Amino acid sequence: MSTTTALIGGALIGSVAGAFMVPFTRRELAASLTRAADADGASATTSAMATTTMSVPRITKGQWLALVASGLLPAYVLHKVGWSIIALPPLLLLVGLVQLAYCDLTRRLLPKTLVWAMTATVILTEIIIAGIMHEWQRLLVATVGGLVFFALFFVINLINPSWIAFGDVRLSLGVGFGLAWVSPVALLEGFLYANLLAVFVGLALIAVHRAERKSGVPFGLYLAFGAAFALVTWS
Repeated sequence: MSTTTALIGGALIGSVAGAFMVPFTRRELAASLTRAADADGASATTSAMATTTMSVPRITKGQWLALVASGLLPAYVLHKVGWSIIALPPLLLLVGLVQLAYCDLTRRLLPKTLVWAMTATVILTEIIIAGIMHEWQRLLVATVGGLVFFALFFVINLINPSWIAFGDVRLSLGVGFGLAWVSPVALLEGFLYANLLAVFVGLALIAVHRAERKSGVPFGLYLAFGAAFALVTWS
């Protein structure tokens, strides 16, 4: 397949998957806001925000940007590596991370249904491809990488939840499976990029007095960006 075809194919895959996820993302954001309102007792304002999120039919500017990114990133990756069915799980991970980054940026939320749906899609796709292409070794590496990555985040959450919230623990499973499918080194690099980004942003926020040394870290957002950057650079 030519590089032009791979470029167009990647853009189509990312755009279609992103467009399919937009209403799901909006619904899950609204549901998460409603649950947060019920838990905090601030139901009036937050429920109104949730209702607006569900009822407004148009796509917001932020979601348009997320949709464009959902098309551009897979297009770039396939343009670099060429078309291969083995590239499908990382591409789907990329699209899911774009949507989750949008959620975290706009509402500081990682809707758990959306996280589990992305994780299940990545894992199921890897199992199907391993069966078709006999990539059982790659699947084994992805499984070990995903479970070890999840265990690491789980232990950190047990030690101090302010370092890594449990929403970030849920996200780590899908990221681990997706990056380790490419390479264990890609998984390590994604984790390194996420930590470097968290440190850089954290120090910048402390410098402008927007945060303190003991402030919680929204690590899921940094993990999404770190994983996406690792996938793009590995291409």
